[in-house]
Amino acid sequence: MLPVGAGALAALSLVAQARRAGGGEKRILKPLLRWATRRALVGRSRSALNSEQGRFTRAEVDRVLQQLWRNYDELVPGIPWEPTFGARMTLRLACATVAAYRALVAAGIEKDEAIRLIADVAWVACGKGAALPGLVARAFARDSVRRLRITTDLVRRFPFNPPGYVIEDVAAANGAVAFDVRRCPVADYFRSHDLGQLCVGTWCSQDYAFAEMWGGKLERKGTLAGGGDRCDFRWKAVR
Repeated sequence: MLPVGAGALAALSLVAQARRAGGGEKRILKPLLRWATRRALVGRSRSALNSEQGRFTRAEVDRVLQQLWRNYDELVPGIPWEPTFGARMTLRLACATVAAYRALVAAGIEKDEAIRLIADVAWVACGKGAALPGLVARAFARDSVRRLRITTDLVRRFPFNPPGYVIEDVAAANGAVAFDVRRCPVADYFRSHDLGQLCVGTWCSQDYAFAEMWGGKLERKGTLAGGGDRCDFRWKAVR
């Protein structure tokens, strides 16, 4: 659920500014994704399993980006409305993910490889920004469990706040922060396109790296995107 999540806080703020200025979210998303996609893909093997397929050129990456935005424009009208700004903006990012996946597959990239490539683009775009909530927490707490709680509380305030996202706290042993996500608009969106595994591979998978960045370890048995009835987050402090 939190995949691009914490790392997307700064990007979402910029998107909000662009929308207020009348430029639309693409005014921010296009240069951000152009930079991240070029950095992640140019010179990379088109297939991790078959070196004979060669490597991505910049011209090829730019063609994929052009198709991405054509796909995005087609998909945007179908994005469901959500009552919170955070949910609406994360859905825009989910829409861009589906658009990117379709563009890569149309370019001849195998589906599993496309998921891996998009996950790496997302990390380039938002990975460093994901450190921000953890840095804020360090300014207010020395205890590792308290820092982890502050960090996860921050992303639950925005963009993963109610009523768009429904999250229930769960009793946890000492040294852990636990909650269940019962409703995730992003997971719903991917599943409505029969792309639950795309969500798991590009969004949900990032949570484990975020946990390490925040001084913890994530344990999770299931996700909404993967067909479960909840995303059971169990964050354990390790330092």
